[in-house]
Amino acid sequence: MRALLFVLACLAAPLWAQGFPEFERTTITDRADLLTDAQEAALHARLARLREDTGVELAVLTLPSQAPYAPEETIETFATKLFNHWGIGDASRNDGILVLILPDDRAMRIELGAGYARDWDRVAAEVINRSFLPSFEAGDYATGISTGVEDVITSIAEPFTTGTEAPPSNMPAMNWLVITSIVGSFLLIARRSIGDWLTRLRRCPNCGRRALSRTRKTLRKASKSSEGNGEVKTRCAMCDYRDVRSFTIPRTRSSSSGSFGGGRSGGGGATGRW
Repeated sequence: MRALLFVLACLAAPLWAQGFPEFERTTITDRADLLTDAQEAALHARLARLREDTGVELAVLTLPSQAPYAPEETIETFATKLFNHWGIGDASRNDGILVLILPDDRAMRIELGAGYARDWDRVAAEVINRSFLPSFEAGDYATGISTGVEDVITSIAEPFTTGTEAPPSNMPAMNWLVITSIVGSFLLIARRSIGDWLTRLRRCPNCGRRALSRTRKTLRKASKSSEGNGEVKTRCAMCDYRDVRSFTIPRTRSSSSGSFGGGRSGGGGATGRW
């Protein structure tokens, strides 16, 4: 059935010139049918929680191919236009994120909102290489999406909301090969703790040791009428390094409301192929 629908979509491509797929909900739209219902529900819950905790709108879209919509465009141009068509992210902060996956094209894109400095493009590329592509290359899209989206959250979305600058790239490539080989099984044990685990692998800015730990706490939940706030504490077990960053949680807007916040992208992000 999926193959038939895709063929029909390709035949109809001229009628859809510069058209865009519509989202089914503001968290996950799985048009390529890469996830089971249970996996999709779990991902939706995770992204809805991110939005509730931080106000960041992270949307995941899978399509078999880009061809029915923009056959002559690069994935970068298509992702930017799609991002802006949907209006992902808050209009004042432009902090939205789009994860676009095209299995038949063997390509994916993390598109970042215009509020992210260009240094975050490198972080997005690192996330793709270490958390999405290893599983995608093995044909395990579900694990790649689960692992990769969690890494997007903990390495980009959450740090950005606390005002953290994009971290330097100082981890040897071989370390990431080891990491990606165990992340899939690690997710089954403690999915929510991946952010703390990745933090421990980063070097302490004071002593240079990999002994960091991070805790994130909501001090006041946001509501539809008022903002909330929280703090992220990072400490090193090997020295006296301590860092506390406050963050604001925007007023809530239902993740099932059927619309995004009107954010825009300036073309930042990263692309991966397998």
